[in-house]
Order: sequence, then C-alpha cells, then structure tokens
Amino acid sequence: MFKRGLLVAFTFLAITLPLVAAVEFEATGEWQVLPDGDSVPAGLHVRVDMTTGQRWAKLASSGDDELITTQEQVEAMRSGNYGGGGGGGKPGTSSSLIVTEPKPPPTFDYDLMYRTYLRIPSAVRPPLPDRDALSDEDWEAAMKQIWEDRQKTLKEAMDNIVDVPDVLQEMINKIANSSSPLTPTPTQVEDLIFELGELEYLLSDLDVARDFYILGGWPILINLLSHSDPSILDLALHCVGTAVKNAGEFEDWMLENDAMALRSVVALLDGGDGGGSVGNNNNNKLIYALGSMLRGNADVLNKFRELGGPEKLLKAGRTFEGKALTKACALAGDIELEGWCVPCSRVLLISESMGDHETALKSLRSFKCRDVEGTKVRGALKGVQKKWGKMDKEWRQEVEALAQSVIESLK
Repeated sequence: MFKRGLLVAFTFLAITLPLVAAVEFEATGEWQVLPDGDSVPAGLHVRVDMTTGQRWAKLASSGDDELITTQEQVEAMRSGNYGGGGGGGKPGTSSSLIVTEPKPPPTFDYDLMYRTYLRIPSAVRPPLPDRDALSDEDWEAAMKQIWEDRQKTLKEAMDNIVDVPDVLQEMINKIANSSSPLTPTPTQVEDLIFELGELEYLLSDLDVARDFYILGGWPILINLLSHSDPSILDLALHCVGTAVKNAGEFEDWMLENDAMALRSVVALLDGGDGGGSVGNNNNNKLIYALGSMLRGNADVLNKFRELGGPEKLLKAGRTFEGKALTKACALAGDIELEGWCVPCSRVLLISESMGDHETALKSLRSFKCRDVEGTKVRGALKGVQKKWGKMDKEWRQEVEALAQSVIESLK
C-alpha cells in the first residue's frame, strides 16, 4: 500500500539529494571496460562481450583494421594482451589495439560529494566528517561510507515506490467492497475510514484527482454521501471538497448524471437537527464540500439555485453553531445569497474569535440588510466592539473600519 510518509520521504530524497556522477569515464585510444551504470559518451567505439556482459569502449577511429573477429582476439582483449597480427584474425589487423594494463577501480570525487551534501539543509543533513581533524585517508573513508549509505537509501526508496494509478485503483476497489454491504461490519467501517483518510490526502493533487475520476472512483465516492455512519460521511464530504476545490475544469463532474454529486450534497441540507441528515458534527465538512463546488463555478451555482439550494442552506444555517456558521456566512457572502444578515450577525454575538468577526463583517458589507435585519446587525455590532479591546492595535483599526463600512451600508 502506498503510504504518504514514503511519498514525502522519497520526494525529499529526490529533491534534496540530486544524483551526482562522482565517477567519470575518460576514453582513450585504447580499449577500456566501461564501469556499470556509466553512460556512453558520444563518439566512441563500443563493444559488448556477450559472455561476460562487459562493455568496452575507446575513442573512435576509421578503418576496418580494428575489427575483432575471432574468439582468440576476444580472449586476448579480456586479458589485456590483444595484438592484432595473427591468431586467426583478419589479415593486416593493427597492433595498436593493445590494452596495456587493466585500469584500477574508479576513484571517487570526494570533494564533489562533500559539496553535494552541503547543499542539503543542516537540519536533515547527515553529520559530515571534520576534514581538519582527520587524515585524508580517514576523511575519504568516512565520505565514501556516507555516500554509499545514501545510495542504498535512495535505491530502497526507488524499489518501494509504486505508481499512483495502481494505488488509486486499489483504493477504489477497497472502498467499493467495504461500502457495498447494507449493514457493514465494524471491521469494514474501520477499513473504509482508513482508506478515505488516505484518499483525501492524495486528492489534494489535481493530477491525482483527475486520475481518480478517470478510474471510476467518483460515483463510488458520491454514493458514500448517503452512508449512515457519521465518520464515513464526514470523510466522504472532505474527499469531495478536496477533489473539486476551486478547479473549474472539474465542473462537469458535479453536473453529470443529472447533477448527482450536487444533489447528494444539497440533500444533506434538508430537515433534521443541525441542518439536515448531516448533524452538527459534520456541518463543517458539508460547508467545505459545498463551497468547493460552488465557488468559481457559475453553471454549478445556477444548478444549485435551481435545486432550491439557497433556501435550504439558509434554513440549515439558522441552526449552525461555531465554525460551521462562520464558514456558511462566508460562503453566502462569496456567492451573494440573500437572507444572511441575521445569521452572520449571530457570528458577532456568539464567537470570541476576531477572525470570525472579520469574516462576518466582510459578508455583511456585501448584503443589503434593511429594517429588522438592519436593527439586529446594529445591535450585534455594539455588543461585539466591546470584545476588541485586547486586539492588536493595527488589526483592531482594520476591523473597526470594516465595521464602520457595514454601518454605512445600513443607512
């Protein structure tokens, strides 16, 4: 299973520990063994020993006299004693293709390693050896060990990484299987809660959200909006909101199949305590999902109005408390709904948060509060200003100016 910790860890390695070629192959006019993993520079003659798998390379030169055509010549090249003047080779083969001495193992560029690690933030960088306190040999040995440990860690991360579409398909299958029974077992509920938590994290990436839709996960997720378990409903709303958040290209998802997704969310606003079948504990996620669907999506907003959504949201909002009320007030202001003067004035009365007061005032400024509504807003403003005495001076002045603009709009 794909874990977010592995993704974060691998992303960090890929970004902070760039692959650096600490060993360079230097071609000459003589045949040399190419070290494993080295790329082949352009313009070289390259031969592959099909028995050992070794690759040999040298600087390119013209002429057929360099062809190796016999097993004896191959053995001679392996041993470093190849001379072309016989052994069954092609007549006239040059003796210039002699591998004089086997090359020593490639050396590491320890200074390059050191500079690479210095680019990593000190908080996550492995301890580097003190060059002044160690001999050159000990310092190089320590750097080599750090480098090899790093290569091992990176390889393990690469070996364990999986394709996101495969992970999404597995999640979709598990969610479908866990949500299918009419009466799920406690284990199925636990599994579903876990998978939805992981899914919400992944859906924050627009490309992942798009893959989730393409793989058929969207209808399965929307079906969970009628689930009887409050925890699952909460997570399903969270996933819906994250998947479509402020992305206009996903507007069609909410309107397809006779706007099934939008209808499912609007249905949660109907009747019951706390604004419908959701209940007080889920109202925050309900407003989050609804706001993600409506903000910036004109066609979805028109359909919301057609479904009687504004009236249902206002009715539910009269029972909202805390952050759910503040968020509903903000949404009403953003999409210019009517009738929210009194609910937003309640935010001023019941909340102790200066941030909530500022949010409510910004929405109230966009409303046309008249008569009784205007009177209630004025009363709420008189009461709330007493709470601002301990605010930061500069912030208080901004909020007071906002409150004054609301008062001016009531005249």
